[in-house]
Amino acid sequence: MKVCFVTTSFPRWFGDGQGAFIWEAARSIAEQGAQVCVVAMHSPGAKSHEWMDGIKVLRPRYWWPERWELLRKEGAAGLPATWQKYPLVRLQIVPFIFVQALIIARIARCFDVIHAHWTLSAANACLGRWFHRRPILLTLQGSDVFQVIKHPIGAWLTKMVLSCSNGITALSESLVKAVSSIGFPSNKIHIIPNGVNTSFFVPPTTDCRDNIILYVGSFIERKGINYLLHAMAYVIHKLPQFRLVLIGEGPEGPKLKQLADNLGITEKLVFLGFQPREKVRDWMQRAKLLVLPSIEEAQGVVILEAMACGTPVVASKVGGIPEMVSPEVGVLVPPGDVKALAAAIEGVLRDPYQWSSMSRCARYRVEKHYDWSYIARQYIEIYQSLINRF
Repeated sequence: MKVCFVTTSFPRWFGDGQGAFIWEAARSIAEQGAQVCVVAMHSPGAKSHEWMDGIKVLRPRYWWPERWELLRKEGAAGLPATWQKYPLVRLQIVPFIFVQALIIARIARCFDVIHAHWTLSAANACLGRWFHRRPILLTLQGSDVFQVIKHPIGAWLTKMVLSCSNGITALSESLVKAVSSIGFPSNKIHIIPNGVNTSFFVPPTTDCRDNIILYVGSFIERKGINYLLHAMAYVIHKLPQFRLVLIGEGPEGPKLKQLADNLGITEKLVFLGFQPREKVRDWMQRAKLLVLPSIEEAQGVVILEAMACGTPVVASKVGGIPEMVSPEVGVLVPPGDVKALAAAIEGVLRDPYQWSSMSRCARYRVEKHYDWSYIARQYIEIYQSLINRF
């Protein structure tokens, strides 16, 4: 079986965190015996063509000079964050669509199925359908639905792309409900979450952990980091031995540092910026708790990575998070509720017996339900079904 991945987010080079879960998906499907090629968005400094662990990766240029390619300027924050901060960057979307659609139309004829991640990539695959004539599987990742369908034109375009696709998967039930709200039948969507590499993200070899509360993710408004900082003001007062480590980058960074200063908790915070995956894993193994205080989240892969490291989780009860975080592995709180967030963090950290139980259950849950090999087999079955019907 030959599979052509199409995506707007993908690692720019080995060790890069942008779209790392798409890379893990491609590699896991290749390990099932499929031949995989990836067509991704180019970014300054990235190679236009390379092989990564036997997987061909194409990143066609869409603007010249290279340093002016700005669609991924906000990195892991995603395209919506870039468009909102730099309105003129939207002008580059037209040449990008043209270039990616052309590449897909040209190479997809050599493959059995196209697997598009995010609706924009699926739209580009649909534009070349007249030429490549291959089935298209669309995977809804989150921002392509939650953000775009807020606008009438975006909702209409999303529905058009969904109708054009031969198969659709979504990361969570919350995404299915969001798509249903614009009139698309929910029974046409399969739920397949993103997975985690349980051979890479593993518990530490020692039970000794540091007094660290960890956040990993983009510094954007919908991640709710400001609520976490307010909660830390309460937590630090009662548990002064703990500190908060934040890994990530994004447009909200300066505001968050100013907020920490206003709250008087700067000395208990460490802003590390972007970190390669190996470093992220190391911090997850050192931390006693991962906190994801999002106000909107399709799934939250960092939760799975932390759980694979045996690290309990406190997160918002929003989107696809409740489908991953059961009471045995963590605590869910209402989004934006600072006092509930602080109480949950304190509760887990004060009870060593509960913490140990959560740690063991977290690892077990990930191994059983979210290992990438298990997820990849589900995709292979869908590919085969689409190929047989097409």
